[in-house]
Amino acid sequence: MTWQPTPYTAPLLVAAVASFGFAAYGVANRSRGGRALLWSFVGVASAGGVWSLAYAAQLSATSLGATLSVNRFVWLGAAGLAVAWPAFVLSYVDRAAWLGRRRFALFWVVPVAVAVAVWTVGVDPLFYADPALVDAGGYRVVEYEPTPALLAFVGYTYAVNLFTFAVLGYAAVSRDGVFRRQAAVLFVAGVAPLALGAAGTAGVVGPENGFVDFTPVAFSGTSALLAWVVFRYRLLDISPIARDAVFANLSDAVVVCDADGRVVDRNDPASALFPDVELGAGAEEAFDDLPAVAEAATGEASDDEFRVTLPGDDAPRFLTVDVHDITGPGTVRGGTVLLFRDVTERETLQRRYRALIEKSPNVIAVCGDDGLLRYVSPSIARLLGHETSEVEGRPVIDFVHPEDRREAQKAFERAFEDAEPQSLTHRIAHDDGSWRRFETVIERLFADGSEVVITATDVTETRRYEQRLQVLNRVLRHDLKNDTNVIGGYADLLRDHVDEEGDPYLDIIDRKVKTLTHLSDQAREIDVALHSDAGRTDIDLAALVDRLCDSLASSFPRATVTVSVPDSAVVSADELLESAVRNVLENAVVHNDGDDPHVEATVVADGDRFRIDVADDGPGIPPIEQTVFSEARETALEHASGLGLWLVHWIVTESGGDLEFDTREPTGTIVRIWLPRANGENG
Repeated sequence: MTWQPTPYTAPLLVAAVASFGFAAYGVANRSRGGRALLWSFVGVASAGGVWSLAYAAQLSATSLGATLSVNRFVWLGAAGLAVAWPAFVLSYVDRAAWLGRRRFALFWVVPVAVAVAVWTVGVDPLFYADPALVDAGGYRVVEYEPTPALLAFVGYTYAVNLFTFAVLGYAAVSRDGVFRRQAAVLFVAGVAPLALGAAGTAGVVGPENGFVDFTPVAFSGTSALLAWVVFRYRLLDISPIARDAVFANLSDAVVVCDADGRVVDRNDPASALFPDVELGAGAEEAFDDLPAVAEAATGEASDDEFRVTLPGDDAPRFLTVDVHDITGPGTVRGGTVLLFRDVTERETLQRRYRALIEKSPNVIAVCGDDGLLRYVSPSIARLLGHETSEVEGRPVIDFVHPEDRREAQKAFERAFEDAEPQSLTHRIAHDDGSWRRFETVIERLFADGSEVVITATDVTETRRYEQRLQVLNRVLRHDLKNDTNVIGGYADLLRDHVDEEGDPYLDIIDRKVKTLTHLSDQAREIDVALHSDAGRTDIDLAALVDRLCDSLASSFPRATVTVSVPDSAVVSADELLESAVRNVLENAVVHNDGDDPHVEATVVADGDRFRIDVADDGPGIPPIEQTVFSEARETALEHASGLGLWLVHWIVTESGGDLEFDTREPTGTIVRIWLPRANGENG
């Protein structure tokens, strides 16, 4: 057989070699990518190779018989490409429903029927009417009249290709990053042969005589585009299916790297999180501040999930990184999806809570239902001298005083049975062998959990201080009062044994005895006020002041007491209000050094409150004693005469009222107390 050279032989052979090379590459890398995508790609490359090689042989043939004989292989490649190309496009965009048997029959029935007809009936007269070889300028090509069957098949292929171009065009517009470029290159690779073939059919390009199909000739140029999308944009490694699976509706940052560790795509949150990361950059360059991420992208990381800290201008950001193999476990790794979740707020809160626990003045522990300590705060070293490593894992009951263990064990068990916190006071062993007293609260960590949180507060020094106060209070209230009564009794006996010159001295002793007795009574009232659980109640202030003034006049006959109150003045006040009012009235007499003390008590309405005014003509309250209300403390320079003022201040404050002192001219003091009206009391 004689062969002729043509201008198109070399490009067709290049296209054939490239196509078969792509097919071989796909078969060799069949473990990559999706199965449908890869095998349809192999089908496209193989069919394109058959078409290009067979058409090169057809153009090189010099006889009509040889030309038509080889042409059957051309139709075999064209029919195969008519099936493989739509399958490839539909696989690429993950239109799995179209790849089912019934729907995909729309794409393969016609090409298969054409291939069978060509090989059984022949292209002449099926597609070519009156075929003949004509001179095309130094070489001969076939010339024919197209039959209706040929025109129908060409129309069918144009319709299918336009459909696939629309799908690719939409993918190029709707996607971004590397997948937009993939779809755009595939779109051009598909449109170019069809457009060039249409131009040849219309006579725009090609010889004046005969017909040359430029569709397979264009494969030589589109082979370069296909190589670009396969090797540069990793067509078989990373498909849009993976992107759609991990990008859709994600608020977390997602970065996709190829098998070589290059960044090939990212979503908007990732762009905001890593604004300096460019597509196509290597992982080492893109994540130079996060070496663990770079290692994960290149396949060198050992963990599938880890945490990293991203430096920032204002404050660092804390991220968790999930690493996912695109092709899944058990296959050759074709790329990596890095999922970044910003846990800065959660991490910040955890660190704050951790700092609060570690710096807490209390011992905080977590204990399981097995009684073993699972966590103990570092404060245990400061409070009890134990190291956390020595305590964790040991039974919590081992540290409780033997006499307190039974009660502690019951509280521990109740904490798992009851939703309410369990409180107890017990002793805990110090590392030096001593015992410290703690007030402890045991509470279940979660409603259905198997752990409890134990918060223990060291009250050893507080209890010692309270005991000392109780001793001092007993001395002040009991022993002091007994001794003053003895002194007063002996002073009365002395009046029968001294002359008139000694009476003033005995009067002084008598006044000091009364002062000390009054002090003892005030100490008792203060102790009651401090330890009382009394709440607020409705009290008729008019009746109370009137009754206390009568009692004052009876107790101090030398005093002149006047009272002015309304018929009713009901207030909402502490139940101990009577002690406060009595102290104000008695102080007005006791601390008055005149022979005829005058006290005036009035109750008047003042807006939504009632006011008590107690006025006297005594020496007045020293300013240093009035400062106890602004400084909330007593200094060493002050004396016990301010105890009554403390009592009044505490009770009035607990009643929701106010206390004020004014100077009275020419001498004396006015004490004003405001108290809120009771509910329902008319203003």
